[in-house]
Parts: sequence; C-alpha cells; structure tokens
Amino acid sequence: MRVLFTTWTIAGHFAPLVPIGWALRAAGHEVLVACPPGDTDQVVRAGLPALPVGPDVNMVGLLRAKRGRGRQPRTVEDMFNDPNGYGRMVHTAEAVADVLADDLVEYCRRWQPDLVIYEPTSLVGPLVARLLGIPAVRQLWTSDFTAPINGFPATITGDLVSRFGLSELGTAGDLTLDTCPPILQVVDDLPRQPMRYVPYNGPARLPEWLREPPKRKRICVSWGTTLHTLGRHRMFHVPRVVSALASVDAEVVVAVMDTHRELFPDPPPNVRAVGPVPLHLLLPTCDAIVHQGGSGTLMTAMASGVPQVIVPTLPDHNFNARYMVAAGAGVQVPGREDVTEEDVLASTVDVLSDPAFRAAAARLREENQARPAPAEVVPALERLARDYALAGVTR
Repeated sequence: MRVLFTTWTIAGHFAPLVPIGWALRAAGHEVLVACPPGDTDQVVRAGLPALPVGPDVNMVGLLRAKRGRGRQPRTVEDMFNDPNGYGRMVHTAEAVADVLADDLVEYCRRWQPDLVIYEPTSLVGPLVARLLGIPAVRQLWTSDFTAPINGFPATITGDLVSRFGLSELGTAGDLTLDTCPPILQVVDDLPRQPMRYVPYNGPARLPEWLREPPKRKRICVSWGTTLHTLGRHRMFHVPRVVSALASVDAEVVVAVMDTHRELFPDPPPNVRAVGPVPLHLLLPTCDAIVHQGGSGTLMTAMASGVPQVIVPTLPDHNFNARYMVAAGAGVQVPGREDVTEEDVLASTVDVLSDPAFRAAAARLREENQARPAPAEVVPALERLARDYALAGVTR
C-alpha cells in the first residue's frame, strides 16, 4: 500500500502524524510526506521520506499575513461568531493548499497512492484523495477543534477546488484518527477510529540530569513551538509566568526554544534549566506543567499523566483548555495580557496540592494507554483502502 501524508509542516501540525507514519512503514507500506522544499528537514529527521512539492515559499509569512488582518479573536466563541476572524483560519488553510496542489496532484497521478492521511488544516490532502478516488483519513492533533460541529466547514468552495473541476470539497475525510480519551473527544456523527496518542517532540537525547529522579517536586514551563511564528509578542508574558513560580518549593524547568533563552536573563533560583528539553522525556518526572494550551504540549502532558495549568493565547488553546479542565486534570488561567503572576501562582499551588488533579491526570494516561497503538490501527487503514479499491468508489 502507498500512503501519502500531507501537512502544513509547522511542527505542531506535523508531529502527530509521525507515529502512524512509523507504524505504516514498519508494516511494509510505502510512505511519503508532502511538504514545501524548505520544510523537508524536519520530515527527514523524523525518519520519514519527504516529498518536496511546490515552490519554496515563506509558510510562516503566509500564516502571519492571513492571521494578522484585523482584530484577533480572543476565544472560541469570538472566532466562530466573527466571520472575519474565523475566515482567516479557513483562508490560511486554503492558501497553503493552493501552494502545494499543482505539483502534488501531478505527482500523485503518476505515483498512485492508495490512501491519504492529513492533519485537519491540510486541505490539499482531501483534495488529492477526491481527485484520485481514494480514501482520505484525517489525523487529529487533540480534541477536534476543526470538526464541522464546531464551525470548520464540512465543505469548501472557491478557486482551490474549482480549478480542478470540482464544485466543492469535503474537509472531514472518510475516517478520523482520534487520539483523545473519551472525555476529551468531540461527540458527533463522523466515523472515528480510536488510536493511542504517542508523543513525538522531535529527535531527542536524554540529558544527564534527567537520568536521576528529582529531589523535590518538579514543574515544567513550556510555550510550544508555534506561537513564536506569529510574532515575538506572543511570548512576552512567559517570563512573568516563570517569576510567579519563584516562591514555590519546587524545581522549575523552562523548556523553550533556543531563540527564547534571552527572555530569561535572570531566572529565579529554583529554575533548573532554560532551553530545549524533549517533553516526552521530561514530563514523566514532573508534578505539573504550566503551558499555553498548544496541542502537542497538552497531549504529551496527558500521555504522561501530568496535571496542567493552562494559560491560553489563541482560540484553539482556549478550546483545548476547556476540555482538559472538564476532565478535572487541569486549570485554566486567563491568557494574553490578562495573565497575572498571582493567578499563575495560585493555580499552580492548587494543582500541586490537590490530589484530585493528579488522580484525573492519571486516569487520562491510563485511558490513553488502553487505546489501540498506531501499529494496531494499520489493519483498519489497510481494510479501508482495500474496500475502496474493491468497490471502485468514485467521488
């Protein structure tokens, strides 16, 4: 079986695809990950074959341009009630697909994949599947923020699809790979295949200091890999978050990108390290994490059984936080310019001192572990591709 993966290749969008890509290759299937030429490195570093397509465009610049027009929505409700704010999300997804579509469709007509797996904003994935008459499988990052029930259009129209002779294009695919435990799932009528969330945070090396158990409680502070692409101002309140934890009797590990080290010129005495640390290796040693609510961070913490203090910045962060709070495994602190040191400190102390948060986080970890591993999902994908081929499905 030949399987095509498509993604924006922004780290937080690409990383959730990696474990199922490994599983398919280990089962003997051919895999290609379509991406712009300049983004092939992170695909190759993940051990997957990259397929460079389209011009080498500035994807970050495109994202900033589409999201930077007008007032930024503050909450999920803002985004869905503000056509301009919500439109930016959809238009960005369409613009990225438009850049990749011509080269990718031309190549796939020759390569003839049997299945396409795509992350929710990679609309070029279902486009290729529709044109070739093969199944499209949507791989979630976390709770289904882009499910049609929550506002992401079930179909798109316009230049992207019309130039390929289509009147509309479905965005939900034929099957959704859902890596969320039941309490974190969006409930709708879409066909969903449960799958265990296996964290992938990039190539990792276990630091020497992580080989010994911590001598006191440990708190991780992390702000993901995506916010900085939307502007440095998105990170301005993170040093305040770290300062808020100075009075806590705990070791604080600030897991941020190298480019953000300078934001912490004089960290509090209880800060152990500042810089990149692989979260899937760090978090199992932690008692809590304070973060922005990004999907990769939230789901890695979930898989590690760690209670969470979430300070959302973007609408999808608010959405993610809402589900984690409802699960009892975390608290939400008002984000952006509203965040105060007092709020962060109080929330973190609550999470550390109340065993209910640890118990809820442990339940989520156990539920995640009970879900089928990516290798166990491969047969379902094989059946889907085989059924399509036998039925001669034309869409």
